[in-house]
Amino acid sequence: MLVCICHGITDRDLRDVLQEGAVDFKEICRKTGVGTCCGNCARFAREFVVKTIQERQPVPALSLAYEVAC
Repeated sequence: MLVCICHGITDRDLRDVLQEGAVDFKEICRKTGVGTCCGNCARFAREFVVKTIQERQPVPALSLAYEVAC
């Protein structure tokens, strides 16, 4: 899906930069140019990046321990 029409940046491009080690939206902007021309894509691109980063975070393991009264 095309995210930034000014620079021809797709969601795949954003995912690739994240995969290469980018850690936040500012770094994505520096590496791709997304959101740096007319700015119309910036809000969607930021939300997409934040959601993608959150999806990649490991889910904390549920604690299966419980107290047993004897």
